[in-house]
Amino acid sequence: MAWISKNWAMTGIMKGLIVTLKHIFHIGNRPLVTVQYPYEKMKLAPRFRGRHSVDQDACIGCGICEVSCPNGTIRIVKYNGRWFPEFNLGMCLFCGLCVDACPMNAIKMNGGYELANYSRESLVYGPERILFKKEVNK
Repeated sequence: MAWISKNWAMTGIMKGLIVTLKHIFHIGNRPLVTVQYPYEKMKLAPRFRGRHSVDQDACIGCGICEVSCPNGTIRIVKYNGRWFPEFNLGMCLFCGLCVDACPMNAIKMNGGYELANYSRESLVYGPERILFKKEVNK
């Protein structure tokens, strides 16, 4: 019963209750932090690691990205007579080790983060979905 004498007023619970009541009744000038997601999107950090994309001209199909992946989510597959990585984004950690390991800097992680889908098979991104050609400025 020693705890009753120390916390008789239950100051911790009362402080939490006061904060909750301030939020409910909009007391004070607090900035709104909720983003109405489908209509508004948050600004992404410059180094955000999203969906993978591979430069079609730079990739040599060496397989170092496949070896460096800690989850084993990358497979090297043949596409149009050349070898390219295939990513299983359902298992991917988005750690960026494949980007760091690529000797040709062909793999990039862009800002794509809306990856939800209804089947696991559709989360496998093959070369037809991830390849891009770098634009040459003349």
